[in-house]
Amino acid sequence: MCTLAADGCLDWDALAHAVRPETGCTLIQRSYGYSWRKSLSIDDICRAIDLIKMQNKNCKVMVDNCYGEFVETSEPPMVGSDLIAGSLIKNPGGTIMPCGGHVAGKKDLVAAAAARLSAPGLGVEFGSVPRHVMRAMFQGLFLAPQMVGETTGWFANCRSHVSQGL
Repeated sequence: MCTLAADGCLDWDALAHAVRPETGCTLIQRSYGYSWRKSLSIDDICRAIDLIKMQNKNCKVMVDNCYGEFVETSEPPMVGSDLIAGSLIKNPGGTIMPCGGHVAGKKDLVAAAAARLSAPGLGVEFGSVPRHVMRAMFQGLFLAPQMVGETTGWFANCRSHVSQGL
């Protein structure tokens, strides 16, 4: 496990020393979750992946991308992650999806994740999303960019007001 630096950012030296030749997989959590730190940017994730692969080119990199979808113009697979996972009830669900998640990345790793998602051996033949939820899922995917855009705009507006002492 690699802890964060005192400022809440990635500790690059600790990360470089944490990845060893026998390290099979690393997990990067993009959002801050329940801690007081900034979410990782795509640039941070790219730099971390480059550092991990420099230490061990065979190490798989998985990114927990919850709350990270549609926030920037690039996503973790575009900067080298092998696998990402996220929740459909957050950004991609447009705030209306009641359940579900997603996994994306390299074909063999997605298949391996799918084989363990709901019950071992079922693969992608069965999913955890009931059929009656599909309409909400497609509506959520349609609304997601707008909802994320409005939320990030709202935060920018709040920062502006705070900087002006309002």
